[in-house]
Amino acid sequence: MLSAPPRIDILPEHLIDQIKAGEVIERPGNLIKEILENAVDAGSTKIELTLKNNGLDLISLKDNGHGMRFDDLPLAFSRHATSKISRFEDLYRLRSFGFRGEALASIASIAKIQCQSFIKDISEGSEIRIEGGLTTFHGKRKSSTEHGTELVIQDLFFNTPARLKFIQSQQSEKQFIKRVVFAFILSHPEIEFHIKFEDDEKNIFPVFPTLKERLENLVPKCKGHILYAERFYENCELELYLIPGQIKTPVKWQNVFINNRYVLDKQLHRVLSNALLSHLGNDDYHYLAFINLPPDSIDVNVHPNKTIIKFLEASKLLSLLTSTVKELQAPKIMPSSPAIHESEHEPQIPNTLLQERHAYNMEGLFSPHHLPDRKEGFFWIGPFFIKNDLAVSALKLLEHYTLIKLENPSPTIPLMVSEPFAAKGVAQGTLDKLFQSGMEIEYLGSETLVVRSIPEWMNGFPLRDVVECLLHEKSFCDIQINPFDWSETTWNDMISSFDLNILLQKKIVVDIKKTLAEKLK
Repeated sequence: MLSAPPRIDILPEHLIDQIKAGEVIERPGNLIKEILENAVDAGSTKIELTLKNNGLDLISLKDNGHGMRFDDLPLAFSRHATSKISRFEDLYRLRSFGFRGEALASIASIAKIQCQSFIKDISEGSEIRIEGGLTTFHGKRKSSTEHGTELVIQDLFFNTPARLKFIQSQQSEKQFIKRVVFAFILSHPEIEFHIKFEDDEKNIFPVFPTLKERLENLVPKCKGHILYAERFYENCELELYLIPGQIKTPVKWQNVFINNRYVLDKQLHRVLSNALLSHLGNDDYHYLAFINLPPDSIDVNVHPNKTIIKFLEASKLLSLLTSTVKELQAPKIMPSSPAIHESEHEPQIPNTLLQERHAYNMEGLFSPHHLPDRKEGFFWIGPFFIKNDLAVSALKLLEHYTLIKLENPSPTIPLMVSEPFAAKGVAQGTLDKLFQSGMEIEYLGSETLVVRSIPEWMNGFPLRDVVECLLHEKSFCDIQINPFDWSETTWNDMISSFDLNILLQKKIVVDIKKTLAEKLK
């Protein structure tokens, strides 16, 4: 006989808060991150943090931010109360840190809290005390000459002792807290920090106009050894700082920031580590990567502690990271095409064609930037022009040029931004052949590969179209390429690589009779 099914009950509020606290506040370091974010959001220029027993006994934070009103103070410790969002779409326009309205409520449910807050030029301040989610006092306080908020958190997990079993060793917890604290010190050189661990002396980190100056102040030995690169690609901006790993820092700095938010994305760290190993010889570096993206291209609402982020176009970001590391190894050597001015009417004639000039009655080659009038007797196939009786098939020439060049590797050019391609259908033998020719290709995953560098001869061609053809071994004549976009230098280099007789034999250059020319008009 079946027993009656159990009743479904709604959990009491205090238990909901304690469960939620387990998601947001897994360890003291998570809590410290949350309250530091609140202090930064409050516009603070000075933050004081004191810890005892790695935050389990005491976490005290005092800032000089804008403070909170008397009526707002209890709301700050209520679930889903926030000043940052008013509708769902606001989640994708965020430029602040704390916004979900969960952190302080979670902290209040598992600790003993006292909070005082003062607003500039307002005569009275306010105070609230909470124990295990229950408010024991909310009142006004005498005015203070200082404005800002002071938060004192004691006896963390006092009413949820089961969570203490999951706290790691003292050394491990201290290292994690240091990583979190230094993430803020490094990402906010404009803020003065006072940090006190246990009974140690208070450490003061003064304001600096730049991160580089703060780094040199923190670790004087890194002066002259900081590698720095700044890159932009479409709507993505990256600043990267590297310091050799043998230089001792307070804690290992391997930090990634998205819109100045400290994140713990394993994929980003793995890509950076692999790039350092591949392009700089080892991954023993301290690195600080600051990535700025439009708020609507990221989702920071994936996890309650907001350290995991989803990206709209992750492949572009990963490519930017690796290509920037490579730029630190080798200078940019991509030659720029010469400017073409309206006054430059004289055509450039490659030497190999000059040798055949009289035999074919040619007066010169014209770049695709000059479109001669057909009445003057110029005929063409593709964009390349030859006087009187010859024309060049642009795509056939590119295909022949490419096949020859692949057999003769040339110096490589690192791409400023690596190009992502779909990996489906690409044969390993094809990748091996392209690698031998000087093209560097890596897998980002099972479905994506990226081109890190290209042979020097490929510069100036439509890279995506050319690589797509090479990866899938397709004919250039099967895809849409606009040869009018190619530079005059690119054309001249290509044409001058071959003997005209060979091009005629392969029907890349063809003889146009007057009757055919009439049909082409």
